[in-house]
Amino acid sequence: MFDKFCFKAALVAYKKRFVQTQWPDEKYKWEAVQCFQANWDVNAEDFAAMLTKALSQTSNLLASVNNFPARMITKFAEIAQEEVRSMFIGLFDESNDIYERIDTFKQKSNILLERYGNGTSRHYQHENAISTYLWLRYPDKYYIYKLSEVKAVSNKLESDHIFKKGAYADNIRNYLLLYNEICEELKQDEKLKNMLTSQITRTCYPDPELKTLTIDFCFFISRYLNEDD
Repeated sequence: MFDKFCFKAALVAYKKRFVQTQWPDEKYKWEAVQCFQANWDVNAEDFAAMLTKALSQTSNLLASVNNFPARMITKFAEIAQEEVRSMFIGLFDESNDIYERIDTFKQKSNILLERYGNGTSRHYQHENAISTYLWLRYPDKYYIYKLSEVKAVSNKLESDHIFKKGAYADNIRNYLLLYNEICEELKQDEKLKNMLTSQITRTCYPDPELKTLTIDFCFFISRYLNEDD
């Protein structure tokens, strides 16, 4: 659980800047989901080309300074198409535990790096990137995970969920609980839902379960909300 007073204060601040600032800056998240949904085809003959197109609008979600998960996974797909296809099939298999799927994807990335890395030291397929793939595939269920962001949200909302560096499985499970709690609260705010609906265009995923909105709200809290506010 989290402090409802802190949550309401954060939500007031978020809504104040949503239309004029937040949406213009962060609309690409909804467009990234729409692009992935339109292009994902696990049975594509050219899996690497399909994957490149499906991830083409993820922008800084899968590429940043010294971090290139999208580039590496598509390069691996060009070299070892069926191995990478199998990795995504496993990751997206909802019959298995979420953390086990994430960990398996990461461990198989280690194998790809050893076999095809040509001296490259990192594959960049860690919890943040892998959770992004899950969110793109199942945008009505998952969220993007980033430890520093989740810890900031938990602290600023005075949550009782605990996040520790290196506690991979617990962190994944606790962040889902926390974000689900936040999402349920956001769903109670009709004004916020109307604000989102007014901005959604045909290039955007409509986000009926407000999972992407929850991601954006939590990003706002971690990046822009001062605890003094």
